[in-house]
Amino acid sequence: MKLLDVNKFSVTFSIPEGEFQAVKSIDFHLSQGEILGLIGESGSGKSVTSQCLTRLISDAAISGDVIYHTLDKKYNLIDFSEKELIAIRRTEIAYIFQEPMTALNPLINCGKQILEVSEDKSQDYLYSLLHKVELTDVDRIANSYPHELSGGQRQRIMIAMALANRPKLLIADEPTTALDIAVQNEILKLLKKLCQEEKMGILFITHDLLSLKGFADRIAVIYHGKIVETSETGELMNSPKHAYTKALLESRANYAKRGSILPEIDDLLIENEKGLHFNSPKKVPLLEDKQSEEVVLTLDKVEKSHFTRKLFTTIENKVLHDISLKINQGDILGIVGESGSGKSTIAKIILNIWKSTEGQVMLHEKEVSTYRDLSEEIQLVFQDPFSSLNPKHKIGNAILEVLKSTDKKERNLASAWGGKVAANNTLKEKVVSLLQEVGLTASDFDKYSHEFSGGQRQRICIAKALAKNPKIIVLDEALSALDVSVQAKVLNLLNDLKRKKGLTYLLISHDMNVVSYFCDKIVVLKDGRIVESGYTEKLIRSSSSDYTRSLMKHSTK
Repeated sequence: MKLLDVNKFSVTFSIPEGEFQAVKSIDFHLSQGEILGLIGESGSGKSVTSQCLTRLISDAAISGDVIYHTLDKKYNLIDFSEKELIAIRRTEIAYIFQEPMTALNPLINCGKQILEVSEDKSQDYLYSLLHKVELTDVDRIANSYPHELSGGQRQRIMIAMALANRPKLLIADEPTTALDIAVQNEILKLLKKLCQEEKMGILFITHDLLSLKGFADRIAVIYHGKIVETSETGELMNSPKHAYTKALLESRANYAKRGSILPEIDDLLIENEKGLHFNSPKKVPLLEDKQSEEVVLTLDKVEKSHFTRKLFTTIENKVLHDISLKINQGDILGIVGESGSGKSTIAKIILNIWKSTEGQVMLHEKEVSTYRDLSEEIQLVFQDPFSSLNPKHKIGNAILEVLKSTDKKERNLASAWGGKVAANNTLKEKVVSLLQEVGLTASDFDKYSHEFSGGQRQRICIAKALAKNPKIIVLDEALSALDVSVQAKVLNLLNDLKRKKGLTYLLISHDMNVVSYFCDKIVVLKDGRIVESGYTEKLIRSSSSDYTRSLMKHSTK
């Protein structure tokens, strides 16, 4: 039975320059018990489409038809009043959004939040919902606040809330992007199971085409506001028809492309008077770096515990157990593992944000805690480039502040020769040089962060990290929130900067395709312990641990 029929659907916004059409006369349909994947890059119009189907965006001008089918009637949601739409969103169409931590109220326990949206307020119904999303420790989960749960558990709470009133259509907007690969697969399996059991249609929005393999029944590809290809999942993956779909698949980092420059979408697509065409890439090898024997960073039997006091007793929660590893100059080391395995804890100890309970962390044979300014040796690039930048500051000034904190001697010397103006001009030239190094321009100095795309903002964060001329850069999930095509550009940039500046990288990631392409060595963590470590080729081809193999199977060989 058909559930949703979208015809000639368009979304237009008023902007200072006139009008911007974000979605351009698209058509698609969804049946009961079917999963349709809607894939595209940031700005393609996929999230705008999903939210405007029920007019969640109030300032959008919408045209076309959104026909919603029930057992005995069909309704055009475009003609509904706001009151009618609220009723539809409450009982018929539910949403799951990308970041459960911001979607959930931090001040209310999870059980109350689920019951808030449910017409059935009974404890039995709450527990049945938690069991349905496979959260079997119902009393603890119901009484927990969002910050007390893992990312995967929070996302299951969001799914329970969405299912509370037994909707016929579930719209999931990037619900697995921020989750590690193991949790991501659990959530996808759960959604597929619920789709089959509840006879529910799912519209699944994502920028990662490979995540839909084995999950979605059909895929619609959206490009610049238009759906350019719709097909069954297997057919689209194996023999894509449209040039853009081919480019999306080709630009994906994976183990097979290791040692070569990643093809970028801009180079893979050619547009002329006959339309858009796919340009088959040539394999361009990366310039080889000489392997160094110099050890720059050592972790020796590092342990970390968190202590909580209850009445007259102290409870120890050990999160790292006997971690020992060495990083050589020029290494690209990947740390992989599930959420809660200790990846980010290791990064915080290396950066001296947290102190280890036991063991030593040595940088150039010197304890990291003894460094007066560790930021001149190690820098960090975070996952979310938007929240890493102050929206009130021009990006040139943001980088300038970093340089001012390090170049006191140079500024004093410049001031002695030509005054403060000359000193500031010297620093501004350095900022412009940094922006150009990461692929931006001098004119970007006076722009604000909201004027840049996600990939450009991440380049700005990399420029900030380079400002102090560090030897080591820690990338904490710095690529996971980026589109596949943007990932390719940033990975090529990081490889280029490594060769030019002799950098050493520590990459924390849940994306095994990125890790297997980018990293020379990999450390596999589970429950705060190193399960296995070694060169990437060895771990991909002949890992000795079942857990490692379970992670590696998600990388495309």
